Amino acid sequence: MKKLIYLLLALLGFGAISCEEIGEDVAGEYGCPHVNFSLRARVVDEAGEPIEGIKVRVDWIEEYTDPNGEINVNESVFTGSQNRVRFEDVDGEANGGEFETLTLDITDKVEKTEDGSGSWYDGAFKAELGDVTMTLKEE
Repeated sequence: MKKLIYLLLALLGFGAISCEEIGEDVAGEYGCPHVNFSLRARVVDEAGEPIEGIKVRVDWIEEYTDPNGEINVNESVFTGSQNRVRFEDVDGEANGGEFETLTLDITDKVEKTEDGSGSWYDGAFKAELGDVTMTLKEE
């Protein structure tokens, strides 16, 4: 009987949603605090040449750099997760070689652009990183 109740609750959208992973203490609301987040960057190699096809991850959002090495993310993410960005070469030797994965703490580059609602919407933030340099993997 318990399994049936859990199944029905899951189908209706209720579940054990925890915000502890993102460091939030939320009571009495459904969901997790979130922010609108905008990220702009240009991914380059050590010679300053743009790298296409680098996977850029913020929270659960994944985008890929364009032929100019540029990325422009505008999404809703969990509060606090906008402070870390991961850059990963997923195409191996293509596009200039195989690059080391790079994870950046961008806390000091994140700027608040809009206040939240006082509820689970914590506002809007943006980060403009400029050039992000990735290094080739050593063989």
